[in-house]
Amino acid sequence: QFTWEHSNLEVNKPKNRYANVIAYDHSRVILLPIEGIVGSDYINANYIDGYRKQNAYIATQGPLPETFGDFWRMVWEQRSATIVMMTKLEEKSRIKCDQYWPGRGTDTYGMIQVTLLDTIELATFCVRTFSLHKNGSSEKREVRQFQFTAWPDHGVPEYPTPFLAFLRRVKTCNPPDAGPIVVHCRYRFPSPSSCRGPSAREAAVEKDVDVRLGDVYSLLASTQQVRAVLSKDQYSFIHDALLEAVACGNTEVPARNLYTYIQKLAQIEVGEHVTGMELEFKRLANSKAHTSRFISANLPCNKFKNRLVNIMPYETTRVCLQPIRGVEGSDYINASFIDGYRQQKAYIATQGPLAETTEDFWRMLWENNSTIVVMLTKLREMGREKCHQYWPAERSARYQYFVVDPMAEYNMPQYILREFKVTDARDGQSRTVRQFQFTDWPEQGVPKSGEGFIDFIGQVHKTKEQFGQDGPISVHCSAGVGRTGVFITLSIVLERMRYEGVVDIFQTVKMLRTQRPAMVQTEDEYQFCYQAALEYLGSFDHYA
Repeated sequence: QFTWEHSNLEVNKPKNRYANVIAYDHSRVILLPIEGIVGSDYINANYIDGYRKQNAYIATQGPLPETFGDFWRMVWEQRSATIVMMTKLEEKSRIKCDQYWPGRGTDTYGMIQVTLLDTIELATFCVRTFSLHKNGSSEKREVRQFQFTAWPDHGVPEYPTPFLAFLRRVKTCNPPDAGPIVVHCRYRFPSPSSCRGPSAREAAVEKDVDVRLGDVYSLLASTQQVRAVLSKDQYSFIHDALLEAVACGNTEVPARNLYTYIQKLAQIEVGEHVTGMELEFKRLANSKAHTSRFISANLPCNKFKNRLVNIMPYETTRVCLQPIRGVEGSDYINASFIDGYRQQKAYIATQGPLAETTEDFWRMLWENNSTIVVMLTKLREMGREKCHQYWPAERSARYQYFVVDPMAEYNMPQYILREFKVTDARDGQSRTVRQFQFTDWPEQGVPKSGEGFIDFIGQVHKTKEQFGQDGPISVHCSAGVGRTGVFITLSIVLERMRYEGVVDIFQTVKMLRTQRPAMVQTEDEYQFCYQAALEYLGSFDHYA
């Protein structure tokens, strides 16, 4: 049986966020005592062993204003280079964690001066870089804080994919000679048994592909001895994450090695009679969505709005229109929000509008402030309608509440750019919508070269930066999954390549498929993503 006498000392009780979330004595982090201050060696934090390293982690509570100084002192004394924060500061207007770092510039916490050097905000996490300086010391140290922002307020993430990507980033960036990784979670803990999720998740997933799934229980049991860990859904989430890590392996490639990696994928796998590329694509198809995830899409009042019966939006990520009073299903459109590299809901992936859903399409653009539309199909291909002409060619037309006025049309070698003035007839408010129609995608298969498509992606994003509102880029082909998936995948992959110098086509497509089924529909399209990424790389001398 373990004791927690130091946590119960009167002088230390105010330093505990909750009376029942304590630090066991045998593994607690002991601060260097400050002369004349009783209890100055105490912080509510414990060491946790990693898979291969003793004291690889420190699990701690979200710092309280009165313990900010102790927290930074611990980071300094332990020579930690990485802080992992598993909560947002605020959710639904309720404070979850106090901000223990400077919003900008420099703040002093106790004897440690902390300067914010840089902030990078991505779709599911944020990276802040700090410079630390201790009073009376000439030494300066750099510490990075990784804040995972996609953990839901209640329960666990629906899929482990984004969390595994976050873990890999943390592990890659933590220097091998650094002290323990400091991990903390949120403000409020329902009970001691569920308060210590992050460190257990960290420790468990650190095993990565070497793990024997049967070991999870014993691993967590040893973690529990150090600090209470898990709720049932967190325990289940660890198994899901480990299963995915083992099944999918690590598909992240440094950009400079991409050519070699693609060559390897082109070879026949030993004993498999298929190429590595085919195997990788098949692994994506293994995670099929359960039919219970499509609710609104299957309602009788909405079924006719789906171009294809088997391509529908998940309930959790679908774009909800503002309902029209008395019209059943008026909140439904076959469209899904998709996260970008830096921003959640950066894209809307949707089918090519049908004649009966054209009004809904314009309503969606207006309600979501989406002023850039990407069209990746012709109106007819292979003798069949792929998309209804949802815009007026010459004179203005009205679609329900919206008057759409064609302003200009520019014919470029590989695409057509159309500009429309859209006016809400209810209040006279208007905005400009720009539609980019890529005309170089062959009716069958994929483009021979990725170069033209890469230029097209660049043009779309440049225009968004120049003119676009804050709303998402709406992307459609016919079903809204194949070419649409390729456009969004490459948008994310190329941006990540520029900022991180790494490529992970597999995980990017996997992430998209958790938000809309069948994204990047064929193996040809999947291979094209690799080819285009390689061609993009060739345009940078220092990588090529």
